[in-house]
Amino acid sequence: MLPTRTDGPDYYHKVVDCQLACPAHTPVPEYIRLIAEGRYSDAYMINWKSNVFPGVLGRTCDRPCEPACRRGRVEDEPVAICRLKRVAADNKDDISSRLPPPAANMNGKRVALVGAGPAALTVARDLAPLGYELVIYDGDAKAGGMIRSQIPRFRLPEEVIDEEVGYITGLGMQMRLGHRVDSLKDLLLEDYDAVFVGTGAPRGA
Repeated sequence: MLPTRTDGPDYYHKVVDCQLACPAHTPVPEYIRLIAEGRYSDAYMINWKSNVFPGVLGRTCDRPCEPACRRGRVEDEPVAICRLKRVAADNKDDISSRLPPPAANMNGKRVALVGAGPAALTVARDLAPLGYELVIYDGDAKAGGMIRSQIPRFRLPEEVIDEEVGYITGLGMQMRLGHRVDSLKDLLLEDYDAVFVGTGAPRGA
């Protein structure tokens, strides 16, 4: 019998069914253990690293992890993985000090992000600590995109959106809200090294 491979995630993806089913491959067992220990802030940061908006997803995720949960093989119901994500988000302490600090040195690259929804904000979250100058455009007055405009407030309170969007915009970026981009050609003529288009699908074809 060959020894278990520990040099990559493939093996663990195969045997940890919930983690494999999660589109972000969030390490579900790890953050559930932390919640069981009362370490809500640690559990939240495990989530924030891979899925960016734990408080939002804890209320709205389609939770593909739960049908894959092995607990469902021996119990009537799987572990409430999605709701536990919300537990971590709602019970955490102030995690501001755990977030990446704004880049001390800029790398000279300038990136435009069209849309201030989850996709562009995730890109911004990853690029800002690396020293990119980021400019985010959105036609709406507030950032958040479809998580702000399409989910009813009884399911997703606005303060949750404000908090988690704020964690990202606080990393240091220029927000051009209320600024609709009507021409990508004109935008490409500006002094940007790259342009990310994350406009979502707010209207059917």
